[in-house]
Amino acid sequence: MFASAMPEWLMARMGKVYRGRPMRIKRRKELLATIRKPHWRYLREDAGDLPDGWADAVAESAMAGAGSVAELKIL
Repeated sequence: MFASAMPEWLMARMGKVYRGRPMRIKRRKELLATIRKPHWRYLREDAGDLPDGWADAVAESAMAGAGSVAELKIL
């Protein structure tokens, strides 16, 4: 970037530029666990690597959704 002025590693040590660090690579299961629990019901079981507690969360959301459908009124 500023190689003509001075080496980038030296500028990073001086605090003039941010050198950056490598990001930790997450596994598929860890990435899926970051999705909000209400959206877990859209994950397919055959996709594999589902987060821990996925079956319980899907069952809870299905039970919660069943009650609200019965309460709908037609205007």
